Amino acid sequence: MKLKFIGTKGEIEEQTPQHRFHSSLLLEEQNFRLLIDHGLLSPKLSQIKADAILITHAHPDHFLWLKKDEDYQGKIYLTRETAKAAKVSKNFVIIKKNHWFKLGPFKIFAYPVAHSLIAPAVGFKIKAKKTLVYNPDILFFKNKAILKGVDIYIGDSSSVTRSLVRKKDDQLFGHARIQTQINWCKKYQIRTIIFTHLGKEALGLGKKALEKRFKQENLTIKIASDGFVYEVK
Repeated sequence: MKLKFIGTKGEIEEQTPQHRFHSSLLLEEQNFRLLIDHGLLSPKLSQIKADAILITHAHPDHFLWLKKDEDYQGKIYLTRETAKAAKVSKNFVIIKKNHWFKLGPFKIFAYPVAHSLIAPAVGFKIKAKKTLVYNPDILFFKNKAILKGVDIYIGDSSSVTRSLVRKKDDQLFGHARIQTQINWCKKYQIRTIIFTHLGKEALGLGKKALEKRFKQENLTIKIASDGFVYEVK
């Protein structure tokens, strides 16, 4: 399985040559190309050539059809809440939370994460030869046991030094710190961690400085950049 990070920045105006596109990930396995998220600042789908698309939530840096249309003939898999937010109708397939489904060579499980009140988000647990989870926007898990048996954690680097937490009607939303997510991985013995969805603080520090800052023994920690490829062995 090959992981290609098409884009790696969050919904911010700032960008660098390494981080120009909104966060999205292309998984390739057995000639099947699965794209997770497609935001406003993204290469054209005609260039990516995805066989199917998964969407985490209805924010414009993850879901282009919230704001405008782009031609795509394949199926787009998303939750009912996300589909309802779309400006235009596409070939949407509604997925159930907390249920496994099969897509090409992948087994996929969509689980709720705390991130936004107006755009409820899911993460994806994906099984092929290895198991990964994809959480580009997350404050906390509603069921942290989802991390059991995971080989690769792909997470949110919107926040470096402090969690970006807000509260409304006794509900929390926002982004977890990088270190908080590393601690989750340690608890569940996940040794490979890749961060995407860089925020202002992360962009200001830069990829090399972040990898040096969070380097830890017995862990592989990477900060993804646009076009970064990770081969899963």
